[in-house]
Amino acid sequence: MGMSSETKLYIPKVREIVTGTVVNVTDSEVLVDVGYTCEGVIYKEHLTNNKDENLKDLFKVGDSIKVKITQFRQGDDSDVLLLSRLDILRQEKIDQYKDDLEIDKDVSFKVKKAVKGGLLLDYHGIEAFLPESLISLGNDTKEKEELVGKTIKARIIELDKKGRRDRIIVNRKQLQYEELKAKQKEEFESINESDVIKGKVKRIAEFGAFVSLGEFTEGLLHISEISHYHVKKVEDFLEVGQDVEVKVIKKKGKKISLSMKALQETPWHIFLKNHKVGDKVTGTIVRKMQYGMLVEVEREVVGLLNRFDYSWNPEENLAGNVEVGDQLELKITSINKSKEQFTLSKKHLEYNPWSDLKFKKGELVSAEVKRIEEKNAFLEVEGVEAIMPIAEVSVEHINRIEDVLKVNQVVTAEIIQFNPKKWLMVLSLKTIQERKSREAYDKQLDENVSSNQSLADLFKEFKK
Repeated sequence: MGMSSETKLYIPKVREIVTGTVVNVTDSEVLVDVGYTCEGVIYKEHLTNNKDENLKDLFKVGDSIKVKITQFRQGDDSDVLLLSRLDILRQEKIDQYKDDLEIDKDVSFKVKKAVKGGLLLDYHGIEAFLPESLISLGNDTKEKEELVGKTIKARIIELDKKGRRDRIIVNRKQLQYEELKAKQKEEFESINESDVIKGKVKRIAEFGAFVSLGEFTEGLLHISEISHYHVKKVEDFLEVGQDVEVKVIKKKGKKISLSMKALQETPWHIFLKNHKVGDKVTGTIVRKMQYGMLVEVEREVVGLLNRFDYSWNPEENLAGNVEVGDQLELKITSINKSKEQFTLSKKHLEYNPWSDLKFKKGELVSAEVKRIEEKNAFLEVEGVEAIMPIAEVSVEHINRIEDVLKVNQVVTAEIIQFNPKKWLMVLSLKTIQERKSREAYDKQLDENVSSNQSLADLFKEFKK
């Protein structure tokens, strides 16, 4: 490019962008006239980012070309003028994709290479930098090398001009965090009250267990919701890593409450399935009380054995003969489903010899003397035991029953008291003797009184 004598000589300045004319093209460089006394040189690596491109296909002699002066040095014999189009191409790309390259925009980049401190990325020939601390949530250094050559999405967090070129800083970690939060929210919102979910025990605390319900969500299985049975220690029922099926019983805020026992039959319902009124069961005494005993017939299912159902024999002291922990064979006598209560009886498993007796007071019975004590004699009447007090043995006063009765002696006695519910039968010989004496007296009285003699006359004669 010629200069007139009146035109001041142009002096190139480094970093200046000028427009020149292509004067020569080879396979490795292009010469450009920028208005200085010597042409500027652009080597292939400063002309294009594509190493495979042919420079002769890109440029022709006479083409107008915009270049950036990267080096200018004047010498005694010759001057050096080096040019580049890379920053211009980059800026053109930025201008072309400026709507994509904005702060807070998420862009897909190709990872060019790993460098100290991070990764160099490419977006349509535009270079961006991903700091190592912002590569991933896990901060895994191995992942840095594995990403080279792959396409990743990152968010532009810085876009400014520093030095000779624009700088683009991106953040991939934030996108991963937001994606993670979105997945967590989606998973949490997919869980509803009354849902039945299969989970895994993640950790155990004194008050319950934390159960994983998915990739991100956990719920609390409180110790009171593990089983209908009494749970003293969580570890007695659960262990870390155990698969469990749970029901969501409450969801409030970010907390989820779970239950296992809500999916289980209650001990009471199991009892109802297995037992009915009239069944014979074996139970364990868990508590003794004044009015009866509590007996466990199924695990944590307790019925009442009333003291009136101990035995048909009111004199039998069952409570004094057994202790808590002892087992008894009993009969279920009633079940109240709504109140979840039931009653038991021991005596209803036993034969009641008194139930078949139909005696009445004043009736005479045959009785065998079985044993004699100081104040009472005990006799057997049709398989049951009756009592004869010493006062009922004879009309005469006696000091010892043995003076009148002997063991194994069979006598005819009168029933003077009979209560089968109380297993009570009181016999008397005295009443029979008194009746006989009265009958004898009445007979004698009839023989001595004539039909013409008054009772007054009889007494007068008796007094003489």
